[in-house]
Amino acid sequence: MPLMFYRFGQFVVRTWPLWFFGWILAVVVATVYAPDRDSVIKTGEFAFLPEDSPSRVAERLYAQAFPQESKASTIGVIVRRADTSQQLTEADLDFVDDGTDADDPDAVGELRERLVRIAEESGLITKEEIAEGESVVRSYRDRTIGKFLNSADGRATLVVMDLNREFLDAANSPIVRKVESLVFDDPDFRKHWPDGIEMFVSGTAVVGRDMLKAAKDSAKATETLTIGLVILLLGLIYRAPALAMVPLITVAVAVKLTVSLLCILAEHQWVVLFSGFESYVTVLLYGAGVDYCLFLIARYKEESDQGIPVRQALIDAQGYVGAAIAASAGTVICGIGMMIFAEFGKFHDAGIAITFGLVIVLVACLTFTPALLCLFGRSVFWPKMIAASTIAKSYVESDVPEGGWLQNLWDHVGAILVRRPMQIWLASIAMMLPFAVVGVWFYTDLSYGLLTDLPTSSTSVIGTNIVREHFPAGTTGPITVLIKSPKIDFAEAHGDDAGIPVIHELTTSLNDLREKLDLADIRSVSHPLGGDEDLESAGSAAAIRIMTKRAIAHYVSEDEVNTHHVTRMELTSNIDPFARNSMEHLGILENEIRASLPEEVRASSEVLVLGPTASIRDLKHVTDRDQIRIDLLVIFGVFTILVVLLRQPGVCLYLIVTVLFSYLATLGFTYLSFRLWDGDAFAGLDWKVPMFLFTILIAVGEDYNIFLMTRIDEEQKRFGPVKGVIHALSRTGRIISSCGIIMAGTFASLAAGSLKGMSQLGYALAFGVLLDTFVVRPVLVPAYLVLLHSGRFGRVGRWLGASSLPTSASITPAPVDPAKQESPEPANSLS
Repeated sequence: MPLMFYRFGQFVVRTWPLWFFGWILAVVVATVYAPDRDSVIKTGEFAFLPEDSPSRVAERLYAQAFPQESKASTIGVIVRRADTSQQLTEADLDFVDDGTDADDPDAVGELRERLVRIAEESGLITKEEIAEGESVVRSYRDRTIGKFLNSADGRATLVVMDLNREFLDAANSPIVRKVESLVFDDPDFRKHWPDGIEMFVSGTAVVGRDMLKAAKDSAKATETLTIGLVILLLGLIYRAPALAMVPLITVAVAVKLTVSLLCILAEHQWVVLFSGFESYVTVLLYGAGVDYCLFLIARYKEESDQGIPVRQALIDAQGYVGAAIAASAGTVICGIGMMIFAEFGKFHDAGIAITFGLVIVLVACLTFTPALLCLFGRSVFWPKMIAASTIAKSYVESDVPEGGWLQNLWDHVGAILVRRPMQIWLASIAMMLPFAVVGVWFYTDLSYGLLTDLPTSSTSVIGTNIVREHFPAGTTGPITVLIKSPKIDFAEAHGDDAGIPVIHELTTSLNDLREKLDLADIRSVSHPLGGDEDLESAGSAAAIRIMTKRAIAHYVSEDEVNTHHVTRMELTSNIDPFARNSMEHLGILENEIRASLPEEVRASSEVLVLGPTASIRDLKHVTDRDQIRIDLLVIFGVFTILVVLLRQPGVCLYLIVTVLFSYLATLGFTYLSFRLWDGDAFAGLDWKVPMFLFTILIAVGEDYNIFLMTRIDEEQKRFGPVKGVIHALSRTGRIISSCGIIMAGTFASLAAGSLKGMSQLGYALAFGVLLDTFVVRPVLVPAYLVLLHSGRFGRVGRWLGASSLPTSASITPAPVDPAKQESPEPANSLS
């Protein structure tokens, strides 16, 4: 056994009270000093995009050029007749907005007035701005977009509130709640409702609020279910209360310390935490941490069964498996840590948070777990203890094949593998291959639509569906196009540098293609009222001057940096801004806008786009690049660790191939499962699933392979290359299977929440771990090794890593007690 971990085990066991109270004290202090979690969370989705992303550049230019109207999301209130066959009456429309001032005692336009008050209370607008005619609440009476807020069928009208934060910003939530409270819960407001109307709430800010709420609820449900499942599975596997509590207490302490320390670090801006980070941290730390504890306890039991005193058995166990646990954790840390190199902030920050937690749970397993075992002593295996000096047989793995159905299963599998390794190997590949093909074929069939991730009962989903019944789908998520040119004055109608004629030509061109481009409306400085009505449509010269002045104030920049050199166009699409085809549509639209500009203007101009669709498109591009980069880094990092640890490059390459094969099969199986489950409503797997699934599954898959391969190396020295594989499978089968079941259970808890993306990820991870536990690790790997070491690959086998040991069993002397050995042999056996 490695001398370092043996001596470290001696140190921990001799000083166990210090470790025990030290961990407790660390958790208490960190919890006391940790800030409230919500106060250090960075919200938003697109806020994690790189600063040079086109949509982020467009947002900054918009905020600079139009500082008074830097809207980023909307809340929409839909008013319609409960009997949808009826049109809204004049009284209904007057209730929405009668055109009078909010302070007018004769005013009956209750809805818009109340929304303006909410906007004022929330700091979106001041009384002075209202007095000057500014507004962040727009109704059908609005001079610019008003006519588009009444549905074409006359049965619904929409009131829109513009917010100055992106739709996933948590600061929007109080405003959304106030609007919901007004619409759904205010009895005084309901007294003024005309008979027969109904109201709904929608808009991008409401979608974002529902996403954040669902993520928070999912995190709580995931944590609760994770702990419950771990307790249940540990109890069923061991049927020893104290033994089941040891890994649970260890990981619970590690998780609490991790989250508290991360919050402290985030408060000092040393790390960035995103909404829902605790779900990933909790699930991975419980899954990995319980595994590490169980491998230590398993070897502890194996040593104690030989009659070794409790503390010496614990020291020996630490010496035998400490290096394997550290190497296994190192593989997972390396794999998930590669996410730090992601461009997308959430992936980057998740890599930091999870890696930090895995380091803590590894240290806890090697220090706090032994301290707990010393505290419990021989009673840890109650009610199956019989002597004071030894620990009797428990329900953990031992050398005696009386381990129940799991032990019998792997003994049976081992016997079959010796007789028919090729048939078993090919059958396993054939079983997984169809799903792997599906995984490759539909690899890019991902969903970026946020509404598809929410429950159908969400306020935003209900409201958006109502909007779609009466309005163009893009009404609540319009597209804003910015055109910047240092050579063009967009406030001028005449002269060589006049910009209004340029925009008039562009708007007219787009209007001619409106049906082809799926546009419901186009508004610009030359067409401020939308449609075909340009400035000349105002009528008299005086009316034209007034309209031109208002159009310039609204559509042309007035800031010191970009004075008159930036203009905006507001486009309403017939396509849902969150739909998958909206990204392709936006690209076509951008190309058409650039092509429609005069060549001399195009050469000196920038065309930028902002809005939900533009942000989602950037999200796709960034995460696609991250997927390729992180996949390559994870494979390289894990392969390097395997080669350093096992010193068998050919075998290590095969191990990498098996987990990649398992990943693709899992991805294909998950895709088919949800496609069958959701039917026509299936929009593809959530965009986060491939990245997290790949990183976690590759790391965890090799985690189990390390435990198996290090035990194979140990058993081959005793029984020969082929029998050593079978003995190692028998010895590790039960404990790895138990760990796999527990790991799959913790991952399955991700499905406890209401977010479909999290449910898909939890389902995929649980299936992938079970596939690795019951097919890849015990069948694909041992079958290949039996074929390799029995000479089935001929001369090529030497290059693939065939053992040089004799194929017959070899006899080795009984192991020497490390305590009596001056310098333990540097064996490569780690488990």
